[in-house]
Amino acid sequence: MKGPKIYYGWFVVAACFAATFTLGEAVWSFGVFFKPLETEYGWSRALVSSGYTAFLFGFAISAIASGRFADRYSPRPILFVSALLSGFGVAMCSQIEGINDLRFFLFIGGLGGGATISVPTSVVQRWFYGRPKAGLALGIVMAGVGAGALFFAPLVNYLILSYGWRMAYLIVGIIFFFTISFSAFVIRSVPADRRPGSERGNITEGGERPRGLTARQIVRHPAFIGISLIHVSVASAFHTISVHLVPYAIDNGITPTVAAVALGLLGGFSVPARILSGFFADRLGWKRILTASLFGMSLFIGWLFFLKEAWILCCFVLFYGFSHGCRISSHLGILGEFFGMKSLGEIIGITMALAQVLGAFAPYFAGFIFDVTGSYVAAFIVIMIILFMSGIIALVIKNPLAAE
Repeated sequence: MKGPKIYYGWFVVAACFAATFTLGEAVWSFGVFFKPLETEYGWSRALVSSGYTAFLFGFAISAIASGRFADRYSPRPILFVSALLSGFGVAMCSQIEGINDLRFFLFIGGLGGGATISVPTSVVQRWFYGRPKAGLALGIVMAGVGAGALFFAPLVNYLILSYGWRMAYLIVGIIFFFTISFSAFVIRSVPADRRPGSERGNITEGGERPRGLTARQIVRHPAFIGISLIHVSVASAFHTISVHLVPYAIDNGITPTVAAVALGLLGGFSVPARILSGFFADRLGWKRILTASLFGMSLFIGWLFFLKEAWILCCFVLFYGFSHGCRISSHLGILGEFFGMKSLGEIIGITMALAQVLGAFAPYFAGFIFDVTGSYVAAFIVIMIILFMSGIIALVIKNPLAAE
């Protein structure tokens, strides 16, 4: 007697998790490379941060283009191109001789990296549109970013200590290529012809085509503008923390190894939050999760002002990481909840691109503030304020589809 057939959407979830797993290194582990690059070349912290800024510009371009393509074509070739670009760009960082080399190859890596967020998150929401556990599926996919941070930050630190930062870049680039290629092999579009109990493209189980707005309608809507402002704010905060947390901790007497592990745990503690936020969003809605997470992030930044010992750092990564995990899943979930599936990949790409382009300068300015004042205090205060204001925006925005 045959058991129940496993819905293929769960295999898509696993493949999407693998894609976002690589993003955990791309956006979390640059801080581990920070001190070795600063030491070897004598660059200022603003100059080192500019390499990450270049990555974010490439990421922004890729997020829009790949999201738009994912709305129209199969995600498989898009992810294969992502594997080639990101693997090549990161691996070639092992050959840099100056700051412009670092910027160029990280830009190439960013051109590949954008697809690892806009494609998986839009594809998985389409596979589970109108089905139970849709929020949980998205939460699992977004948990890949946190799991990647937990895996890569200590791995990169080990590789740097054992073989040098050049070999670390080369090995990570190879891992990127094979991991994203695996994801591309497994993932596929929602079939056009679906049996009862599943979907027909974007048609729900009951045969009703889902409500949704076009991209042109969405980008002019006040709710989309508010969500985009929120994402720019949290991206600025995230990039500043991910780039400068390790050097800041080392400056305050924390060992490089403990600082690198803490950076990984910051992403690691976000993993259960990403999954749990999806579970609770199925019951409470994404808006409530987003609002609570933003106020939590603003509050827990305050721990950094008292960072003198490792246990304080651990408290920060625990509470901030959990709030951050809830925030990232809820940001992507609220786009589908508020605007439907018609242009989901494209609007995910647009919000990601806006956040990366405008937030790309945040780590650079944080480094500049440190170079001028010798402290990150002013930068952290600004982060607290913009996160709190983002929480207020999340509290007041309204769902356009709720009024239909």
